[in-house]
Amino acid sequence: MYSNINDVKNELKELCSEYVHALKELKDNNIISKEVFDECSEKKVLFLQE
Repeated sequence: MYSNINDVKNELKELCSEYVHALKELKDNNIISKEVFDECSEKKVLFLQE
């Protein structure tokens, strides 16, 4: 499936990015609160910054 560890890291970064984007859309449409957004996205954003 993956040929090396960098492929896995890239896939995880893409998934985290999509997850944060989906949460942002939910927040922008007032489906979730800013607090819920912050709580759910905090670790994903930190992962993306590495």
